[in-house]
Amino acid sequence: MTKKFFRKIYSILPSPAEKLCLKYENGIIYIFYGVLTTLVNYTVHFGLRLAFADLPPQDALTFQSLIDSMANSAVSSAGAATVSWIVSVIFAFYVNKIFVFEKKSTVKGETLREFLTFSGGRIFSYGCELAIMFTFVDMLHFNELIVKLMCGIVVMILNYFLSKFLVFTKNNKENSR
Repeated sequence: MTKKFFRKIYSILPSPAEKLCLKYENGIIYIFYGVLTTLVNYTVHFGLRLAFADLPPQDALTFQSLIDSMANSAVSSAGAATVSWIVSVIFAFYVNKIFVFEKKSTVKGETLREFLTFSGGRIFSYGCELAIMFTFVDMLHFNELIVKLMCGIVVMILNYFLSKFLVFTKNNKENSR
């Protein structure tokens, strides 16, 4: 379904661009769903931070005042990162399994094994994100929005390689055919 959709888009491109897109199709589709997963993550993260912050009066509400109000949120950046990580891992597992790597489980318990391996990889990348957020936001007081955006790029790249080479691999019987 997803590849069919993307191939229709590629078909309107000039031939060299279409060939390039087809060559890197899995990466393009992964980036698309990675962006959706990132939006889920950011929505939950910043939604929690703002839901538990003292917001300015509506007549003084600006983008900067929202950013500033997160400094006094009852939910820390690490707490929001944890909840947003859990939600986005569940979302990402299913979109990666179904749409990116098109993996159909035929062996009993295979989906559970994939989910546990996927989650393990995401725990590793979450640890990287948490270390970056703690260091740059909580300790060094960098702009949380910029740090979170940069984290998203690093984590997306790391997660692609973990998913491709550790989680959604073909089993030995499939590889021997």
